[in-house]
Amino acid sequence: MHKTRFATKTRPKEVDIACGLKGTYVLAMECKVTNDETNSLKRVNDVLNKATAWHDHWGSFVRTAALLEGVLAPKDVQRLTDADVAVFWSHDLNTFRAWLATLV
Repeated sequence: MHKTRFATKTRPKEVDIACGLKGTYVLAMECKVTNDETNSLKRVNDVLNKATAWHDHWGSFVRTAALLEGVLAPKDVQRLTDADVAVFWSHDLNTFRAWLATLV
């Protein structure tokens, strides 16, 4: 599913890509493009906000990932990985494909 609402305990939050995985898991992927490190803060905060809401509602049944493009501050990418958000880059989709193959 592309650009759909994904339930949370409060009001639903939009997800860019929702994909069913093996078993009962769902991949909730956000796609973010940013042109500078200042803007990357806003984009990463949006992903973290959604990931927290989805995990609070769905628990371990949801895996969150971010597909990124552009200029991001290394500390912001680290914040994503620290929050257990899988990070992928638009210029390296083979890494995403390989990761996805381990889950399906």
